[in-house]
Amino acid sequence: MNPNQAVEAIDRLQADTKRLTRELTQLKMKVATGGSRGAAGDASAGGSQDGDTVDVAGVRLARRKLSDLDKDALRGVADSLKAQIKSGIVVLASTSDGKVQIVVAVTPDLTARIKAGQIVKELAPIVGGAGGGRPDFAEAGGKQPEKIDEMLAAREAVVAKLLG
Repeated sequence: MNPNQAVEAIDRLQADTKRLTRELTQLKMKVATGGSRGAAGDASAGGSQDGDTVDVAGVRLARRKLSDLDKDALRGVADSLKAQIKSGIVVLASTSDGKVQIVVAVTPDLTARIKAGQIVKELAPIVGGAGGGRPDFAEAGGKQPEKIDEMLAAREAVVAKLLG
């Protein structure tokens, strides 16, 4: 193989890797927003382990625990879930590479009552993190993925307190 062929082969492999990574992220997002249960819905597939919608003080709270989704993918899942519930709050948490990503989205009709930034500021310290954002959307990161279940268990109480 001459040097030109080697360069072309490397370029093809890099392009294939980018394409496959993009496709994998899209599939993980589809599984997460579909609320799949069972084998397709486990966290190792990027699906929902704790994916459901509950009522908290008269407000719908959609919640998902995901794995290996980056911030952009989490934003996409949050937007999709917001569109599905029409009115409510979306709280997503994902672990990846030993870190925790949190995304909170609030539909426009509720931002006068509760702000996404308030929710994320209450939840992030539980996983050793911090964050903030706008009334309708906020993000945070954390360094203690071992505490993600504790943080997720606090979601309803935090939302209830802030709506209170």
